[in-house]
Amino acid sequence: MRLNLINPLVEINRIQLRRIPMVMWLVAIFWVPTTQADDLLTLWHIAEQQDAKYLSAEHKYRSDIEVENLSMSDLLPSLSYQYETKDTHEIINDSDNKVFEDTSSTYSTKTSAFKVNQSIFEYARWIRYSQSKISTNKALVEYKLAKQQLLLRLAENYFLVLERGDQLETVQSEKMAMKKHLDSSKKKHRSGLGRRVDMEDAEARYLNALSKEVELQSRLMDSRYALREVLGVVPNKLSILRANILLEMPSPADPQAWVDLSAKHNLELQSMNFALEVAEQEVRALQTEHFPTLDLVYSRTHTRSEGSVLGGGGDFDDHSMAVQFNMPLYSGGKTSAKIRQASEKRESIMQDRNAKRRSVERSAHEAYYRISAAIIQIEALEQSVKAQQRLLDSKTSGYRVGQSSMLEILDVEQDLSEVQQALTKARYDYVLNVLKLKFSAGNLQTEDLVSVNGWLTDSPATIQ
Repeated sequence: MRLNLINPLVEINRIQLRRIPMVMWLVAIFWVPTTQADDLLTLWHIAEQQDAKYLSAEHKYRSDIEVENLSMSDLLPSLSYQYETKDTHEIINDSDNKVFEDTSSTYSTKTSAFKVNQSIFEYARWIRYSQSKISTNKALVEYKLAKQQLLLRLAENYFLVLERGDQLETVQSEKMAMKKHLDSSKKKHRSGLGRRVDMEDAEARYLNALSKEVELQSRLMDSRYALREVLGVVPNKLSILRANILLEMPSPADPQAWVDLSAKHNLELQSMNFALEVAEQEVRALQTEHFPTLDLVYSRTHTRSEGSVLGGGGDFDDHSMAVQFNMPLYSGGKTSAKIRQASEKRESIMQDRNAKRRSVERSAHEAYYRISAAIIQIEALEQSVKAQQRLLDSKTSGYRVGQSSMLEILDVEQDLSEVQQALTKARYDYVLNVLKLKFSAGNLQTEDLVSVNGWLTDSPATIQ
């Protein structure tokens, strides 16, 4: 299967071909391009290193897990050291002691202090420490989710390129057949053996096929760039999907079992569950701002001062140990407002979690039944393609002996093209929904990509 996009601008003029040096012709004759195609696993290793969304999630995870260390630091003692040197210029303008009147002096003072502060009781700090552990678990789940999303996004973009390439190839075959019939009908019309209406119908069908080809070329280009978003580059060749993949129903073969698994293990839902727990802890932490706090403060200060006009200098050491009790009484209603705000936010997250659970259950249910539908469709469409091909052969033979009309052949050609496109879509729907079902259940792993990769062949599809 070739997915080359048609571009008449790259056609080489015959005159230009004659000007190509002989050495270039020799290179063209003896150079054999590599046929090695990139499969899903090869591209996965690239995506892990290049996908911007996944790399962003990795850095976000490393950032988010620091919240536990930040909360722990509030439970540990804080130590500080301060040093100050101060120069003072003192002028005595008036004094009861006439000895010092109208005198001035300049002296320096050096002070160093060492302080230790340890919280004895502040309930909010312990709640926020528990909250930080939940936030760390949430960050880990979101990082795992980012990996599963990358696995699914890579597979979707990979198979979308192949699907649109297959569709394009089918439409191009349809267009060539319509062009052949159009040329034949024009020839018969000019010779007076064919009807004008047959020629116009063939032309309309040809232009319709041409329109579909241009549309699919545009979609194929877009899917290539969607793959580039994940990989950073567009691979030249992709391994294609085998036609005889083993079609199996999911295990367990019960849609409700998958719905239950998704409700329990889906990573998006788990992340929202943790978000709800964080919000609940935030409400509790804010409620404790009404509680008293108790701190132990130790301070050691050393002061050395030179003499001033009022007396000599000195060298002092001060040691103090204090227990500080603080009882919040009124903050203008700020604490109550913060509690109401956090409570409403918690309720909002709860409703978002409920909506996500329903969405996840629906996704699991849909993926399961689309797998079932794809299996039935593939088996039916494979038989339909064979039947349409036999009908086309029969109509073509009948046309040669005058038993079938051109319109009948064109109808069968279009029907065959539509059935082939439907078969292509059903095959890729099966593969992707196998992965989507695993993703909904929160169990999409690299091993699943390995299994799907086994459905690919070494035959390359050129996508440039």
